[in-house]
Amino acid sequence: MRAFCIALILTITNVLQSTYFQHIRIRGTIPNIFITIIISFALLRGEKEGGIVGFFAGLIQDIYFGMALGFNTLLCMYIGYFCGKLNKKFYRENFLLPIILTVVSTIFYDLNIYIFSYLVRGKVDFKFFLNNIIIPEAVYTGVISILVYQGIYYLNKKLELREQKYKKLFKL
Repeated sequence: MRAFCIALILTITNVLQSTYFQHIRIRGTIPNIFITIIISFALLRGEKEGGIVGFFAGLIQDIYFGMALGFNTLLCMYIGYFCGKLNKKFYRENFLLPIILTVVSTIFYDLNIYIFSYLVRGKVDFKFFLNNIIIPEAVYTGVISILVYQGIYYLNKKLELREQKYKKLFKL
């Protein structure tokens, strides 16, 4: 059931990211909902599930938006894995850490996109990229992460209760 829910969330996110969120741009940037989902699952479930969710989210981004297969996959998998390392060290009810990690991860993600996509092609206007893309996207994604984390938090709570119920049911 958990795998189905995650696949459904990633599919809906892909549709929203490529359609609806294109129309709610602020200063020409859209929030990266994939990163908020990766961080939410990583913080709630740990580095293994964070890495797996990151892998599939990055794979979807590579297939639909990427220029090369594997770049976003590895980047999102690393984000999910390393954010998942903090799983045991914070309270799930704390909504401040997901916001901070979302902002930091968005900056990390965009810097890697800049370095490997634009800098290689000779576009070296880093100040423009920082002021007009990285910072606004990080702030926008951080604000949106409040809602996304709360939704995934409650979904995870329901899934864990369901898993515990079935575990008791089939326990010998």
